[in-house]
Amino acid sequence: MSTHCALGVEMEDGSIMGCYVHYDGGSMAPRIQRYLEEHTTTDLAILITQAQSSGGMRSFHSADEFGNDPETDFLDGDQSYIITSQNWEEDHMGTHAWCLVNHKDSTFAVKERA
Repeated sequence: MSTHCALGVEMEDGSIMGCYVHYDGGSMAPRIQRYLEEHTTTDLAILITQAQSSGGMRSFHSADEFGNDPETDFLDGDQSYIITSQNWEEDHMGTHAWCLVNHKDSTFAVKERA
């Protein structure tokens, strides 16, 4: 069973750039932390923009079963799915968690469905 989530970056002007993530929404915090240790928040925003055009991410920064370096896998949809400040708190196909990274200081919060 997949646990869907929303992954977003809150920009300095307060807007949110986000995308849908299909798998492993319940274990995003350690993967976000690892990603931010290796990349910038701008890198994350670019990754999210790429994901938006294909409907989202299948998985975010996940190692495969062989222990290879973590990768992000995109959905292969032909329609975009864009999450913004206006729809951030909505239920995005059964959202389990909303993971929001602050662009300015790389802190993040994960809010799980109650």
